[in-house]
Amino acid sequence: MVEIVRGAPDRLLSRAWSPLLDRLLGPVPDVPRPQGLDADRRATVILWSAAVLLILLIFNAGFQTPGDLYPWWDGLNPRGLGYDIYWVSWGWILYLAIPLAVILFVFKESPARYGLRLYLTRRTLALYLAMMAVMVPLLFWASTRDSFQATYPYVKDLGSNWPLTIAIWEVAYVSRFVCLEFFFRGYIILGLEEKLGYTAIAASTAPYALIHSGKPFPEAMGAIAAGAVLGLLVIRTRTILGGAMMHASVAVSMDMLALWRAGYF
Repeated sequence: MVEIVRGAPDRLLSRAWSPLLDRLLGPVPDVPRPQGLDADRRATVILWSAAVLLILLIFNAGFQTPGDLYPWWDGLNPRGLGYDIYWVSWGWILYLAIPLAVILFVFKESPARYGLRLYLTRRTLALYLAMMAVMVPLLFWASTRDSFQATYPYVKDLGSNWPLTIAIWEVAYVSRFVCLEFFFRGYIILGLEEKLGYTAIAASTAPYALIHSGKPFPEAMGAIAAGAVLGLLVIRTRTILGGAMMHASVAVSMDMLALWRAGYF
């Protein structure tokens, strides 16, 4: 029988903060206690596997270009859609598929415990919308910078039918962010929470911030704050849904602003 721990994360917060978070976000949903590995061994597997997966992700598993993996793909346009779909596909494998396999076959647990579930309340939805409202003017300001316009969208050669190219790209791009949210906020934070409590947010945010190396400086700094806020929210809601919605909204908005600045519409 699954033992339920009610409000387990709150033991790590002061008594003053817990009621405030309860009023803002609602109480922490009931948390099934893991039935697979103990907390120490689970943390060991997660931290070492995360280190390996992130290095593989950065270097596309040693196949930096599509041609390195499959010679027939050597002619793909480095500025085109296919080249960037290749980059997205490594996120599907390393952010999502392999961590899911670890959860299912090593931990022998449900992915729902790691945030893969649909759960949204009026209070959390209102909070996500408020956060997005704060982000809009910041994104608008960022879009005026040369570094922003040089970075987004990743697909530079949009071709003659650019609306279709962008539509396909945004779907793929958003899917990678869902995988990213699962990896950093679900697999790492919810996987380490029993051992580290809220400190799991810091353990996740450090590598999350570092993968923004090469991005515009304001975005890279903002990743630290985003990691902290989204980490807190995933512990309080037990789902990556809100973070995925936020990440996808920001990513699509950044691309649309860059296209607008470039005169596409």
